[in-house]
Amino acid sequence: MNPPGFLRTAWLVFGVDLRIERRTGEATITALLFAALVLVVSAFALAESGAEAAAAGPAAFWIAVGLSANLAVVRSWTRERDDAALDGMLLAPVPRAAILAGKTASLATTLFAVEVVLAAPAILFFRVPVSPPAAWILPAAVLATLGIAVVGSLFGAMVVGGPSADLLVGVAIYPLLIPLFLGVVEISRAALLGGGWAEVSGWMMLLLAFDLALGMGALWLFGHVVEE
Repeated sequence: MNPPGFLRTAWLVFGVDLRIERRTGEATITALLFAALVLVVSAFALAESGAEAAAAGPAAFWIAVGLSANLAVVRSWTRERDDAALDGMLLAPVPRAAILAGKTASLATTLFAVEVVLAAPAILFFRVPVSPPAAWILPAAVLATLGIAVVGSLFGAMVVGGPSADLLVGVAIYPLLIPLFLGVVEISRAALLGGGWAEVSGWMMLLLAFDLALGMGALWLFGHVVEE
């Protein structure tokens, strides 16, 4: 029997992660509770300052998602290290980059779940106006989440299992993700203010280019990273 190819391997890793997460809820619940706390605190702080809803809401939302992603990354990769599951996958005759692709997809799914649950409270807390142009936030959210997931998965494989993993993951990924967070916040702000494609296109192209560059780089680096 031929070993599974790239897509089949990625799908298998994604499926196993999803089943474990559905059964335990470790990463999703931890990330969601932390993100909700950050969002509530931000809502009260920014409301007291009189910040504009269209500007403050997206910033607070993505800060909450970004910080909670650190916990989701650590929980996801700690599980692999503790059970020696990663060692088993690395010994299997499968493309190593496909392991990263599967882990990235499962982490992105966790973050999507967090974002969906947080969306309604964010609209309520910040009294954000929702109009048809706000639909531009959806593709921006997909691109931003994929970028967070691929960078988080790469650096999670590098540092999780060592001392101070939570801190190390955060230090590693957040500086790289600054353009991504700026882009998705600006798109969200412009969309909530009624802007169309002309207002969001530049930032959308930046997010797409950012994802492609990071994705290709991460897939190439992963094999070298896990060998160390």
